[in-house]
Amino acid sequence: MFRYRLVWPLLAVLAAAPAYAAEKKPAAPFVLKSGQELTFSVSVADGKATLGAPKLGKLGTVQPQEGEITVGLTPRDKDLYSQLLIVEKTAAPIDFIATGHIGEIVIDEREVCGRLGSPFQQRIGGTSWSVVLREFVVGKGTCP
Repeated sequence: MFRYRLVWPLLAVLAAAPAYAAEKKPAAPFVLKSGQELTFSVSVADGKATLGAPKLGKLGTVQPQEGEITVGLTPRDKDLYSQLLIVEKTAAPIDFIATGHIGEIVIDEREVCGRLGSPFQQRIGGTSWSVVLREFVVGKGTCP
């Protein structure tokens, strides 16, 4: 009898755990390489950004529709930097982190502050093999 009293609360906790984990799980990061661009939808509700699946394209070939963001990565230039080219057509500016990697080694990290209305650039170390885009949030308006 004593064992059954302990089992039922434990089963209730275990049954609720997957639902709780699904709510807290952040969006998977997007990986971008030189000469590529990603376009993905962003919906803003209750002050949170929800991302759609990314569409990969060649740099300069895709223009975002309403509710989408396009992020492209140029090849590195002579001063060993690449440019992130960002176009946002969303309801609110979206901020995110861009991290340059060589394999598992982080070589550069930039906070990208979202801007509406026109394309903008952010430079990042150009010797990276890939750039990971992550931690997308609705902009707070505190960027320079």
